[in-house]
Amino acid sequence: MTDAGDIGPPPPRGPAALFLDLDGTLLDIAPRPDLVRVPEGFGRLLDRLAERLTGAVAIVTGRGADSARPLLDGAAVVLAAEHGAVIEAPGLPALPLPEPEPAWREEAARFAAAWPGVIAEQKRHGFVLHLRQNPAAAKAAAVLVASLAARALDRFRVVPAHAAVELRPVGADKGGAVQRLMQTAPFAGRVPVFLGDDVTDEDGIAAAVSLGGVGFRVPEAFGGETARVRRWLERVFA
Repeated sequence: MTDAGDIGPPPPRGPAALFLDLDGTLLDIAPRPDLVRVPEGFGRLLDRLAERLTGAVAIVTGRGADSARPLLDGAAVVLAAEHGAVIEAPGLPALPLPEPEPAWREEAARFAAAWPGVIAEQKRHGFVLHLRQNPAAAKAAAVLVASLAARALDRFRVVPAHAAVELRPVGADKGGAVQRLMQTAPFAGRVPVFLGDDVTDEDGIAAAVSLGGVGFRVPEAFGGETARVRRWLERVFA
């Protein structure tokens, strides 16, 4: 029997297209990005969702593609990595986005080495300083990344997140990923449903709503529990 408190939000009306954040939404956050664990049956759940929704399932994550792909547990779903800067979908051309200067990457790496517990995650079009294990480094990290972005404000911007600060190219956000995918098969003509937990997901939620869909914030809609998100997806869509 399902606990009434575990039901979750009502499903959307009409055929859905799912846009799902990864860390903190489908999978529990870990102290380090490389320590995230995939629950048993996760890949099978994603595959069932894709089968029921004729392929209209996308993982929209801030992770780089090489970091995110192993967490999908072999599932055949669309991957929009780096907040949509890199979208692995048939027939969708790559965005002409800049990449950080090598010297910037070196500065980020040096910062991480100087602050115990800080992790510099390098991506194709940017990087993230993860601060979960050393919150005291947050102010200095924000100053560093802001100083780098200031050298090319037409190409890069600073994006704060939970326990992290990121250098991201202008023109890459989760809202843009939703809008691009909704113009292509098999997403076109469906009702977009975006699930996310962080400030970086707000663009995706806003895009889904603007296109006639819905967006749910995991802390409010699911009590911050990724297991509840997975159960809701299975019950409603799989």
